[in-house]
Amino acid sequence: MKTVERSLVESVKHLSGRYGGFSFGGELPDGVTTVDPLPKGTVFPNGARAALLLTFDVEGTYSNGTGDMRLEIDNYRRICRKLRESQVPATFHVVGQMAEEHGPGFIEWMLEAGCEVASHGYVHDLDRRHGGDRVYAGHYGLKENLEQIRDGINAIHRFFPDTVRGVRMPYGHFNEFTYDAMEQLGVIWSSNVGIDDFLRPGQGFGSMPFRMKLGDKLYPIVEIPLDTQTYDWTIWMADERTNRPFVDAVRTYASTRNLAFERTFSGGVAIWKERMREAVENQTSFTLLSHPINLAPKRSGSRDPVTDFLFPVINRLHELRQEGKAWVCTCGQMADFYRLRTGMGGNG
Repeated sequence: MKTVERSLVESVKHLSGRYGGFSFGGELPDGVTTVDPLPKGTVFPNGARAALLLTFDVEGTYSNGTGDMRLEIDNYRRICRKLRESQVPATFHVVGQMAEEHGPGFIEWMLEAGCEVASHGYVHDLDRRHGGDRVYAGHYGLKENLEQIRDGINAIHRFFPDTVRGVRMPYGHFNEFTYDAMEQLGVIWSSNVGIDDFLRPGQGFGSMPFRMKLGDKLYPIVEIPLDTQTYDWTIWMADERTNRPFVDAVRTYASTRNLAFERTFSGGVAIWKERMREAVENQTSFTLLSHPINLAPKRSGSRDPVTDFLFPVINRLHELRQEGKAWVCTCGQMADFYRLRTGMGGNG
């Protein structure tokens, strides 16, 4: 297959093959079609009006996180205890290198809490493995994508065999070679594309799971869209100088919902509670995204982001579940539901 270079985001090029790739801040992928999305108004298990998924990217300082990685790992004990007590399952996307270098303990806490562990690649930024300035999976061909996904899965399976069924690519960045690699490796689900279009109008994929078609090829993988624009990094870490588009996205969301735009713990909780309320009202799904490295600031103050931001969100998920309004599930559970609902089959 002949490959060409195609501009994607800023002045960085990626290897596109025939159909292109995706970045959550970039342009619409060439040749991408969403196939068989769950319809609005779907009745979820136990008669719930909405499906809510709490997901974490477990990446330490291997990416652009500025927190304390040791504290991040220690925090997983607290987070998992809270999830277990609240009966709220979550999905943790773990960078393979982090699992290798810091041992299996924190992953075991996740599994013991009844949560799902998925892959977030082997390294977060591929330039750390291949050199140069090519950071994203979409910059590379099949060989590199296979290595990134396979080695990330194997790093977890070394300690906990046959646990990983899904992948979230770092930065949500992929091209057709990424999906070819997932298909070869038997990945059942992925969670890469953004729900919203506040950054670039018309770029949101909607919140319901679907199958990805690139050109004329339909992949047997359930794509679970996620919130890439009002998530925790924007609330806590971003500033107008270095991350203006993301700050503007949160400001836009807040203004269109008559919410106060404030980078505080209560401000972040209010936004996520509104997003959950909208999912219930609209009878749809919503996938929340948190980066625990950003909940582990190097300079500790009198306020704790885990207690003051994350725990109230978990409490609200618990309440909605208890009220029967929301099905709180993992990405794997959503993928199984989608596969049965659309006739793709069950557990793969």
